[in-house]
Amino acid sequence: MPPTSEDLRPFPLRQSLGFLLVRTALKLRLLGNIILQEAGEDITVDQWGILNLLWEADGQTPVELARRADKDKPNVTRLLKILEDKELVAREPDPRDRRSHHIVLTDAGRALEARLLALGTKCYQQACRGLSKQEVETLKSLLNRVYANVS
Repeated sequence: MPPTSEDLRPFPLRQSLGFLLVRTALKLRLLGNIILQEAGEDITVDQWGILNLLWEADGQTPVELARRADKDKPNVTRLLKILEDKELVAREPDPRDRRSHHIVLTDAGRALEARLLALGTKCYQQACRGLSKQEVETLKSLLNRVYANVS
């Protein structure tokens, strides 16, 4: 049953759902960046996320990547420029639409997959330490339901 207005008064900020989610997301991003840095990888969690989407399906457009990453297009464009400068991705023109292009992994970008996925697993395991598999699945399900409610 959803909380009633009585359940929400007083409204302690540090116990609000938004505060707890943002605080957790920031710490997860920080942990991921620390793990990547300690492993000697010259990449951020956000860059890793774009690469991960390309490992799943290479050759997406920037618009598709932005939608799948749940980020705005300017942010994804900036990340793609950084990944291009690092020679991990390249732009290929769309043969059917000269105004469009697809982002493809380079050999160097593909070569990072196993190593970076292992580091992602390390981050995930640390974040979920002390939680059972069922608790993790329940947490994911609840977060997805909250996301759907606010979308």
